[in-house]
Amino acid sequence: MIFKINLIRKIGDDAYLDCFDEIETCIKKKDGYNIKIIPSKDSSFKNVILLFLNFINFINLMKFKNNKISFSILMGASFGSLIPYVFFFSKNFVYMYDAWPRYHKTIAKTAKILNIKMIFFSSYKATNLFNEMNSGIKGIWVPEGINIEEYHYEPFISKKIDVIEFGRKYEIYHNKILSALKMNNYSHFFEKNKGEVVFRSRLEFINGLSQSKISICIPSNITHPERAEGISSMTLRYLQSMASKCLIVGILPEEMKMLFDYMPLVEIDLDNASSQILDILANYESYIPLIERNYKEIQKFHTWDVRSEKILLNIINESAY
Repeated sequence: MIFKINLIRKIGDDAYLDCFDEIETCIKKKDGYNIKIIPSKDSSFKNVILLFLNFINFINLMKFKNNKISFSILMGASFGSLIPYVFFFSKNFVYMYDAWPRYHKTIAKTAKILNIKMIFFSSYKATNLFNEMNSGIKGIWVPEGINIEEYHYEPFISKKIDVIEFGRKYEIYHNKILSALKMNNYSHFFEKNKGEVVFRSRLEFINGLSQSKISICIPSNITHPERAEGISSMTLRYLQSMASKCLIVGILPEEMKMLFDYMPLVEIDLDNASSQILDILANYESYIPLIERNYKEIQKFHTWDVRSEKILLNIINESAY
Protein backbone atom coordinates (compact mmCIF):
# COMPACT_ATOMS: atom_id res chain seq x y z
CA MET A 1 0.00 0.00 0.00
CA ILE A 2 1.29 3.45 -0.98
CA PHE A 3 0.75 6.07 1.71
CA LYS A 4 0.24 9.59 0.33
CA ILE A 5 1.49 12.64 2.24
CA ASN A 6 1.29 16.25 1.10
CA LEU A 7 4.50 17.97 2.18
CA ILE A 8 3.90 21.71 2.58
CA ARG A 9 7.41 22.99 1.98
CA LYS A 10 8.37 26.46 3.14
CA ILE A 11 10.44 28.33 0.56
CA GLY A 12 12.51 31.47 1.09
CA ASP A 13 15.99 32.75 1.87
CA ASP A 14 16.17 31.88 5.57
CA ALA A 15 19.42 30.11 6.48
CA TYR A 16 17.59 27.59 8.67
CA LEU A 17 15.81 26.16 5.62
CA ASP A 18 18.93 24.02 5.10
CA CYS A 19 17.81 22.10 8.21
CA PHE A 20 14.36 21.64 6.67
CA ASP A 21 15.90 20.41 3.43
CA GLU A 22 17.69 17.56 5.20
CA ILE A 23 14.44 16.18 6.65
CA GLU A 24 12.44 16.69 3.47
CA THR A 25 15.10 15.08 1.27
CA CYS A 26 15.05 11.97 3.46
CA ILE A 27 11.26 11.70 3.56
CA LYS A 28 10.99 12.06 -0.22
CA LYS A 29 13.26 9.02 -0.64
CA LYS A 30 11.22 6.74 1.60
CA ASP A 31 9.81 3.61 -0.05
CA GLY A 32 6.09 3.04 0.31
CA TYR A 33 5.18 6.73 0.34
CA ASN A 34 3.85 9.05 -2.34
CA ILE A 35 5.13 12.48 -1.31
CA LYS A 36 3.59 15.47 -3.06
CA ILE A 37 5.55 18.70 -2.57
CA ILE A 38 3.51 21.89 -2.10
CA PRO A 39 5.86 24.92 -2.08
CA SER A 40 4.60 27.81 0.03
CA LYS A 41 5.97 31.16 1.18
CA ASP A 42 5.40 32.79 4.51
CA SER A 43 4.24 36.40 4.39
CA SER A 44 3.11 39.22 6.63
CA PHE A 45 -0.37 38.94 5.09
CA LYS A 46 -0.66 35.27 6.05
CA ASN A 47 0.45 36.08 9.58
CA VAL A 48 -2.20 38.79 9.81
CA ILE A 49 -4.77 36.15 8.81
CA LEU A 50 -3.51 33.89 11.61
CA LEU A 51 -3.68 36.72 14.14
CA PHE A 52 -7.24 37.44 13.07
CA LEU A 53 -8.26 33.77 13.33
CA ASN A 54 -6.73 33.60 16.81
CA PHE A 55 -8.45 36.84 17.83
CA ILE A 56 -11.92 35.62 16.87
CA ASN A 57 -11.16 32.17 18.29
CA PHE A 58 -11.82 30.69 14.87
CA ILE A 59 -12.51 26.97 14.69
CA ASN A 60 -11.85 25.34 11.36
CA LEU A 61 -15.34 24.64 10.10
CA MET A 62 -13.99 23.13 6.89
CA LYS A 63 -13.34 19.77 8.52
CA PHE A 64 -12.67 17.86 5.34
CA LYS A 65 -13.33 14.16 5.75
CA ASN A 66 -11.08 13.27 2.87
CA ASN A 67 -8.41 11.49 4.93
CA LYS A 68 -5.79 13.60 3.17
CA ILE A 69 -2.60 14.14 5.15
CA SER A 70 -0.18 17.03 5.25
CA PHE A 71 3.22 17.32 6.90
CA SER A 72 5.36 20.41 7.28
CA ILE A 73 8.39 21.70 9.14
CA LEU A 74 8.25 24.91 11.16
CA MET A 75 10.67 27.14 13.01
CA GLY A 76 8.86 27.92 16.25
CA ALA A 77 5.35 29.34 16.20
CA SER A 78 5.63 30.50 12.57
CA PHE A 79 2.59 28.92 10.93
CA GLY A 80 2.19 31.36 8.04
CA SER A 81 3.62 29.06 5.37
CA LEU A 82 0.80 26.56 6.00
CA ILE A 83 -1.85 29.02 4.78
CA PRO A 84 -4.07 28.27 2.85
CA TYR A 85 -3.14 24.65 2.04
CA VAL A 86 -3.54 23.27 5.53
CA PHE A 87 -7.30 23.95 5.45
CA PHE A 88 -7.80 21.44 2.64
CA PHE A 89 -6.47 18.43 4.51
CA SER A 90 -8.21 16.61 7.32
CA LYS A 91 -5.07 15.35 9.10
CA ASN A 92 -2.16 17.75 9.53
CA PHE A 93 1.20 17.14 11.24
CA VAL A 94 4.21 19.37 11.84
CA TYR A 95 7.81 19.05 13.00
CA MET A 96 8.88 22.06 15.06
CA TYR A 97 12.24 23.54 15.97
CA ASP A 98 12.73 26.22 18.66
CA ALA A 99 9.40 25.69 20.41
CA TRP A 100 10.23 27.93 23.38
CA PRO A 101 7.86 27.50 26.35
CA ARG A 102 6.61 31.11 26.22
CA TYR A 103 4.97 30.30 22.87
CA HIS A 104 3.32 27.01 23.83
CA LYS A 105 -0.16 28.41 24.43
CA THR A 106 -0.07 30.18 21.08
CA ILE A 107 1.23 27.03 19.39
CA ALA A 108 -1.58 24.92 20.85
CA LYS A 109 -4.28 27.44 19.97
CA THR A 110 -3.03 27.90 16.41
CA ALA A 111 -2.63 24.15 15.96
CA LYS A 112 -6.31 23.67 16.79
CA ILE A 113 -7.31 26.38 14.33
CA LEU A 114 -5.26 24.69 11.61
CA ASN A 115 -6.53 21.20 12.47
CA ILE A 116 -3.07 19.93 13.38
CA LYS A 117 -3.29 16.53 15.04
CA MET A 118 0.27 16.09 16.29
CA ILE A 119 3.45 18.13 16.70
CA PHE A 120 6.90 16.55 16.62
CA PHE A 121 9.24 18.66 18.74
CA SER A 122 13.03 18.70 18.42
CA SER A 123 13.38 19.17 22.19
CA TYR A 124 12.54 16.60 24.87
CA LYS A 125 11.86 19.21 27.55
CA ALA A 126 9.73 21.32 25.22
CA THR A 127 7.69 18.20 24.40
CA ASN A 128 7.04 17.45 28.07
CA LEU A 129 6.15 21.05 28.90
CA PHE A 130 3.78 21.23 25.94
CA ASN A 131 2.06 17.95 26.85
CA GLU A 132 1.61 19.12 30.45
CA MET A 133 -0.87 21.73 29.17
CA ASN A 134 -3.26 18.94 28.06
CA SER A 135 -4.25 21.03 25.06
CA GLY A 136 -5.62 18.11 23.06
CA ILE A 137 -2.69 18.33 20.63
CA LYS A 138 -0.22 15.48 21.13
CA GLY A 139 3.49 16.31 21.29
CA ILE A 140 6.11 13.73 20.31
CA TRP A 141 9.86 14.09 20.84
CA VAL A 142 11.96 13.49 17.73
CA PRO A 143 15.50 14.82 18.21
CA GLU A 144 17.30 16.54 15.38
CA GLY A 145 18.99 14.25 12.89
CA ILE A 146 21.36 14.53 9.95
CA ASN A 147 21.75 13.35 6.37
CA ILE A 148 25.31 12.18 6.82
CA GLU A 149 25.86 11.66 3.08
CA GLU A 150 25.60 15.43 2.55
CA TYR A 151 28.81 15.95 4.54
CA HIS A 152 32.39 14.84 4.10
CA TYR A 153 35.68 15.04 5.97
CA GLU A 154 39.34 15.55 5.22
CA PRO A 155 42.00 13.21 6.61
CA PHE A 156 43.10 14.41 10.05
CA ILE A 157 46.58 15.25 8.80
CA SER A 158 45.10 17.47 6.05
CA LYS A 159 42.73 19.54 8.19
CA LYS A 160 43.77 23.20 7.88
CA ILE A 161 41.40 24.89 10.33
CA ASP A 162 42.40 24.28 13.93
CA VAL A 163 39.34 25.69 15.70
CA ILE A 164 35.96 26.71 14.32
CA GLU A 165 33.10 28.49 16.04
CA PHE A 166 30.11 28.68 13.71
CA GLY A 167 26.76 30.15 14.62
CA ARG A 168 26.32 31.74 18.02
CA LYS A 169 29.45 32.27 20.11
CA TYR A 170 29.83 31.76 23.83
CA GLU A 171 31.55 35.11 24.31
CA ILE A 172 33.08 34.35 27.72
CA TYR A 173 34.78 31.23 26.37
CA HIS A 174 35.64 32.78 23.00
CA ASN A 175 37.47 35.67 24.63
CA LYS A 176 39.50 33.27 26.78
CA ILE A 177 40.85 31.22 23.85
CA LEU A 178 41.17 33.97 21.23
CA SER A 179 44.58 35.36 22.21
CA ALA A 180 46.12 31.97 23.01
CA LEU A 181 45.24 30.59 19.58
CA LYS A 182 46.48 33.71 17.81
CA MET A 183 49.76 33.85 19.73
CA ASN A 184 50.46 30.21 18.88
CA ASN A 185 49.60 30.69 15.19
CA TYR A 186 46.59 28.39 15.20
CA SER A 187 43.93 28.87 12.53
CA HIS A 188 40.71 30.07 14.21
CA PHE A 189 37.49 30.70 12.27
CA PHE A 190 34.60 32.58 13.90
CA GLU A 191 32.03 35.31 13.35
CA LYS A 192 34.06 38.55 13.29
CA ASN A 193 31.06 40.87 13.44
CA LYS A 194 27.64 40.11 14.89
CA GLY A 195 25.33 38.70 12.23
CA GLU A 196 28.20 38.05 9.82
CA VAL A 197 28.39 34.43 8.68
CA VAL A 198 31.67 32.53 8.75
CA PHE A 199 31.00 30.96 5.34
CA ARG A 200 29.01 32.58 2.53
CA SER A 201 27.34 29.44 1.17
CA ARG A 202 26.33 25.99 2.34
CA LEU A 203 29.01 24.44 0.13
CA GLU A 204 31.70 26.65 1.68
CA PHE A 205 30.38 25.75 5.14
CA ILE A 206 30.45 21.99 4.50
CA ASN A 207 33.95 22.21 3.02
CA GLY A 208 35.14 24.41 5.87
CA LEU A 209 33.79 22.07 8.52
CA SER A 210 35.43 19.09 6.79
CA GLN A 211 38.77 20.85 7.16
CA SER A 212 38.30 21.68 10.86
CA LYS A 213 39.98 19.85 13.74
CA ILE A 214 37.96 21.27 16.62
CA SER A 215 34.37 22.52 16.58
CA ILE A 216 33.16 24.58 19.55
CA CYS A 217 29.57 23.67 20.42
CA ILE A 218 27.61 25.31 23.24
CA PRO A 219 23.83 24.88 23.79
CA SER A 220 21.50 27.85 23.55
CA ASN A 221 20.57 27.77 27.23
CA ILE A 222 24.18 28.80 27.95
CA THR A 223 24.73 31.31 25.14
CA HIS A 224 21.20 32.80 25.15
CA PRO A 225 19.52 31.77 28.42
CA GLU A 226 16.81 34.42 28.20
CA ARG A 227 15.64 32.98 24.87
CA ALA A 228 16.07 29.26 25.58
CA GLU A 229 14.13 29.29 28.90
CA GLY A 230 16.01 26.28 30.25
CA ILE A 231 15.75 24.21 27.05
CA SER A 232 19.05 22.37 26.51
CA SER A 233 18.73 20.29 23.35
CA MET A 234 21.07 18.75 20.80
CA THR A 235 21.17 21.02 17.77
CA LEU A 236 22.29 20.19 14.26
CA ARG A 237 25.73 21.75 14.82
CA TYR A 238 26.72 18.83 17.09
CA LEU A 239 25.76 16.30 14.43
CA GLN A 240 27.33 18.33 11.61
CA SER A 241 30.58 18.44 13.55
CA MET A 242 30.52 14.67 14.08
CA ALA A 243 29.68 14.01 10.43
CA SER A 244 32.70 16.12 9.43
CA LYS A 245 34.93 14.26 11.90
CA CYS A 246 35.64 17.27 14.07
CA LEU A 247 36.45 16.91 17.74
CA ILE A 248 33.70 18.70 19.66
CA VAL A 249 34.87 20.89 22.53
CA GLY A 250 32.03 22.48 24.43
CA ILE A 251 29.15 21.75 26.77
CA LEU A 252 26.92 18.69 26.52
CA PRO A 253 23.20 19.57 26.28
CA GLU A 254 21.06 17.85 28.91
CA GLU A 255 18.97 16.02 26.30
CA MET A 256 22.09 14.67 24.63
CA LYS A 257 22.77 12.60 27.75
CA MET A 258 19.71 10.54 26.83
CA LEU A 259 20.92 10.03 23.26
CA PHE A 260 24.53 8.96 23.87
CA ASP A 261 25.61 6.39 26.45
CA TYR A 262 29.10 7.88 26.60
CA MET A 263 30.65 11.36 26.67
CA PRO A 264 30.89 12.37 22.98
CA LEU A 265 32.79 15.61 23.50
CA VAL A 266 35.47 17.32 25.57
CA GLU A 267 33.85 19.49 28.23
CA ILE A 268 35.34 22.98 28.36
CA ASP A 269 37.30 24.00 31.41
CA LEU A 270 36.29 27.65 31.66
CA ASP A 271 38.85 28.44 34.34
CA ASN A 272 41.68 27.07 32.22
CA ALA A 273 40.21 27.55 28.75
CA SER A 274 43.34 28.77 26.94
CA SER A 275 45.70 26.13 28.31
CA GLN A 276 43.09 23.42 27.72
CA ILE A 277 42.54 24.25 24.04
CA LEU A 278 46.31 24.39 23.44
CA ASP A 279 46.77 21.05 25.15
CA ILE A 280 44.01 19.45 23.05
CA LEU A 281 45.62 20.71 19.84
CA ALA A 282 49.05 19.52 20.95
CA ASN A 283 47.67 16.04 21.66
CA TYR A 284 45.01 15.91 18.94
CA GLU A 285 45.85 12.37 17.81
CA SER A 286 44.78 10.99 21.19
CA TYR A 287 41.20 12.13 20.49
CA ILE A 288 40.88 10.39 17.10
CA PRO A 289 39.24 7.24 18.61
CA LEU A 290 36.48 9.45 20.09
CA ILE A 291 35.99 11.24 16.76
CA GLU A 292 35.69 7.91 14.94
CA ARG A 293 33.27 6.55 17.55
CA ASN A 294 31.06 9.61 17.17
CA TYR A 295 30.97 9.17 13.40
CA LYS A 296 29.88 5.54 13.68
CA GLU A 297 27.32 6.44 16.35
CA ILE A 298 25.52 9.02 14.23
CA GLN A 299 25.65 6.74 11.20
CA LYS A 300 23.76 4.10 13.16
CA PHE A 301 21.42 6.03 15.42
CA HIS A 302 21.11 9.73 14.52
CA THR A 303 20.34 10.08 10.83
CA TRP A 304 17.14 11.54 9.44
CA ASP A 305 16.56 8.14 7.89
CA VAL A 306 16.19 6.78 11.44
CA ARG A 307 14.29 9.79 12.79
CA SER A 308 11.82 9.95 9.89
CA GLU A 309 10.75 6.35 10.53
CA LYS A 310 9.39 7.47 13.91
CA ILE A 311 7.68 10.49 12.36
CA LEU A 312 6.03 8.52 9.57
CA LEU A 313 4.98 5.65 11.85
CA ASN A 314 3.24 8.11 14.19
CA ILE A 315 1.52 9.79 11.25
CA ILE A 316 0.26 6.43 9.95
CA ASN A 317 -0.97 5.32 13.38
CA GLU A 318 -2.69 8.63 14.11
CA SER A 319 -4.29 8.72 10.65
CA ALA A 320 -5.89 5.32 11.22
CA TYR A 321 -8.46 6.86 13.59
